Amino acid sequence: MEKLLEEQKKTNELLQQIIKQNNEQNELLTVEQVHQEFGIGINMVRKMFNDKELAVQRYTVPFKVTRGALIEYMKKSHDYLCERG
Repeated sequence: MEKLLEEQKKTNELLQQIIKQNNEQNELLTVEQVHQEFGIGINMVRKMFNDKELAVQRYTVPFKVTRGALIEYMKKSHDYLCERG
């Protein structure tokens, strides 16, 4: 019985970690929050939010993006964001 309870406790802890990770991935961030949290210039963040490759929720004011979508976006190279003009 003790062994069963210990296994159940481990399972519950694992499920809590998974839920926490999913909640973090789905957290919605604004331009200002991305700017402050990641230390990216505000104008660059605005360019990122205007990029069609980033899944921004445009039906909200202010626009928002999930943390997971932002992290996936930042894993890829976007050289055109650095172009002047």
